[in-house]
Amino acid sequence: MRKSTKQARIFEIPESPSYEEIMEEYAKEFRNFILPKGDTIFGFWMQTLADLELLDLELQGLTEEYRIDPVNRTVDFKGNDDLVRLRIAHLEKVKGKTSLYADLVDTFGDTNAYAFHNLYPYKGKFYPRVVRTLINAFKLDSNSLLLDPFNGSGTTTHEASLMGIKSVGIDITPMGVILSELKNDLPFADEKLLSFTIGDLQDILYAIENKRWQHDNPTIYKLMLVIYFDTVDAFARTSKYNKKGKLGLFVEKFNYVKNCYKKLKEIKEQYGLKFEKAKIINGDVLELKNMDNLKEKFDACITSPPYYFSIDYVGKDKIAYDYLGIDTKSIESKYLGMKTNRVVKGNYNGLPLKVAMYYEDLRESIENIFWALKPGGKLAIIVGDSTVNGKKIPTTLMTKRFCEEVGFRFEKLIFNPLLGLRNRAIRGESIIICQKP
Repeated sequence: MRKSTKQARIFEIPESPSYEEIMEEYAKEFRNFILPKGDTIFGFWMQTLADLELLDLELQGLTEEYRIDPVNRTVDFKGNDDLVRLRIAHLEKVKGKTSLYADLVDTFGDTNAYAFHNLYPYKGKFYPRVVRTLINAFKLDSNSLLLDPFNGSGTTTHEASLMGIKSVGIDITPMGVILSELKNDLPFADEKLLSFTIGDLQDILYAIENKRWQHDNPTIYKLMLVIYFDTVDAFARTSKYNKKGKLGLFVEKFNYVKNCYKKLKEIKEQYGLKFEKAKIINGDVLELKNMDNLKEKFDACITSPPYYFSIDYVGKDKIAYDYLGIDTKSIESKYLGMKTNRVVKGNYNGLPLKVAMYYEDLRESIENIFWALKPGGKLAIIVGDSTVNGKKIPTTLMTKRFCEEVGFRFEKLIFNPLLGLRNRAIRGESIIICQKP
């Protein structure tokens, strides 16, 4: 028999409401207070003025006309309802139906760690939601080609793949390329490839530790190595996994990837999505003009240059590089601003030499991006200011200046604060949007 949540009455005098009744009533009032009233409403992840600007950009690219009501957190628009529902990253509901992005958030429990975006912790990643927003703002479709010449761990190419957009990702770091390739290949893998028992995983862990690991499928080969590197790194950073043991954590991380695969497959089938594989290149943006047939090939570029003078990108991956026998110094020597033969030509007003060298390479990178874009092509470059030796480094303004110097027409700058940790090397990032005439 189902128990009533109401408390018993003594001498017919009602007592105070039960805990359950209070919570039920509170939940109703909270929903009425917090949820926007309308059929097309903001996502709960809309937290800053930058989010409002990004929503505005998306609607420019996805609708015929629109009106944003920031007070009531609703949107009214004219256009293709289904397209907006499948593409937009800032609305929770579109014409009364849950958006695809909201389903991704609910399914994976995070606004930016859906699909395989959280496959491996990688320093300096930028938000996939921003990539999705910019793809929409630039009106890219299945006939478009997107470039990210600082592809890192593959945020841009993975998000483009999920949206059915062709893309090319270029990066100088071997670990970045491995991660990009994994994110690129896993959505297309046969589910049977992920059918491993705990005994199988124990054997794989033993084989990796003894450098005997081999597998016919390159995706599985790389995946198990990446999970192993992440496991070893976790044990090196904290003792909280000691009770779980290395095998326990290795199995847990594998199961996380397997669950991501299943969730993504369900979302794909539910919405009838068509994913598009990216082309991943281990290469140098400074040598872009030496790559075949890339001149004026791309419709847009969405990228975020690394902050080599303030973030240690190699440190996190040292375990991987030591295992693979890759010299970290040889990788670092290829970073922007780290080439010993670089001559500083510009005037950088007393900035540290390593920053001035970085700026020289950054300017050349932007010039190469301009060369690779079609006339009318769009550029979104995400950068942040930091502090070196107590001196603020004006990377945002310098990047905008470089864009204009090489020929881009500046259109918009959106400052996006990075919420959360107070000790970030970069406290906020700016999205600089330009167009090639």
